Amino acid sequence: MAPPALLLGLALLFLRLAGWPLWSHVPPTLRIALACVIVAALLVALIGAGFAHRESRHRNLIAWVSVLASFAIIPVADRDYDDWWWANHDIEIVAIAPLQLPTVLARRATALREGAIILNRQQDGHYYVNVMIDGSEVGFLVDTGASGIMLTPYDAERIGLHMDRLDFTVPVSTASGQTFAAPVDLRRLDLHGQYFEEFPALVLQGGDVSLLGMSILEQFSSIEIREDQLILRP
Repeated sequence: MAPPALLLGLALLFLRLAGWPLWSHVPPTLRIALACVIVAALLVALIGAGFAHRESRHRNLIAWVSVLASFAIIPVADRDYDDWWWANHDIEIVAIAPLQLPTVLARRATALREGAIILNRQQDGHYYVNVMIDGSEVGFLVDTGASGIMLTPYDAERIGLHMDRLDFTVPVSTASGQTFAAPVDLRRLDLHGQYFEEFPALVLQGGDVSLLGMSILEQFSSIEIREDQLILRP
């Protein structure tokens, strides 16, 4: 019983790992079901090896291969569970104020794995991330075309800046056209465990979303876009 179960589990595991990019189009429920079948087959193989005669030639080999293969399926199943969770715990965007939308999208889109920050592409085609600035959470649109951090008036006031005390003297170009911005220094930024202090930024005179540009992104050792994910590695 153990060898056939092990072969089945390994075959399904190979199919799952070798075809990783293609599986992104399969519903998360089916992917989780496949992971359960793989674990069940490996568990049957492991139990079968445990009950096999001590003189059995491959008893220990089957047991160790079953255990190692089970560890291989864990990160895959974890990713599938994340996809299932977000698919079944969607947030009612229509009930959220437009200026709060980037923060909500970033909460849905961000994950941490092995120290890397993983941002999932949203339905509008953009990536969002939340940053703690002086104790307040601000949602940013990640914009590789922006040179630095650009805050909307709404987000600037949320972190304690007074718009009437700012000097809007810096000309900037945005998607809406030419405008002016005010230079500021942000005391402390926390980007999911990556800390920056006394970091320069600009406060825009208008806009619906704050931008996280290259001055922050280039602080990471690598920026990678894989499938629908933007991966920032410290």
